[in-house]
Amino acid sequence: MADDYPEIAARFARETADHEMRVIHDDGLYRHVAFMNTQSSDLYRFDLITWPNHLVVRGDGPNFLFCVYPTADLFQLFKESAHDGGINPGYWQEKVRAGQVKSWSENKFQDWLVQQATKDDDRYPGLLDAVFSQILHSDEHNTEYEATARHAVASFDHGGYHLRFPDEWELSFDDFSWEFLWGCHAIVWGIAQYDAARKAVAS
Repeated sequence: MADDYPEIAARFARETADHEMRVIHDDGLYRHVAFMNTQSSDLYRFDLITWPNHLVVRGDGPNFLFCVYPTADLFQLFKESAHDGGINPGYWQEKVRAGQVKSWSENKFQDWLVQQATKDDDRYPGLLDAVFSQILHSDEHNTEYEATARHAVASFDHGGYHLRFPDEWELSFDDFSWEFLWGCHAIVWGIAQYDAARKAVAS
């Protein structure tokens, strides 16, 4: 939905607040449109490039190739499948042919960790506090990466209670990467700017 991942929507809006559009090539379905802050640097610049059945968004972080058959104009596809003017990452990920759509989510892992400790805290008093002190608020362990999170779980011990990192088939801690979500916002916003400019020229 449009309200999913609001932190990425806010980040995109902040980082592109002063962006301007520059049309490099515009010939039917063959387009190259750049968006950048022309007063400072190329920081957070991104480009939308299309040709029949394909769209590329490329920039500082997001670099994704989308491919759909038989849809020729992917600008139209993204407009029609957007959620209330927002992004639709669940559907759009199916169209990605290049680019890392998902990555380790520290938030999902930490939510799971707290749920596990809360569930078993009655049987192992102080378990939740131990999880916070040994892992979540620990100087020794961090959960920013999967490898370090696994090590933190393996090292945890509280009165004989041991955590078990779930197998991938049981539970995945992957979520949409910030690059993919940022790129989705770039596509929706960029297409809107392109359409508004074309409408202004035609009127």
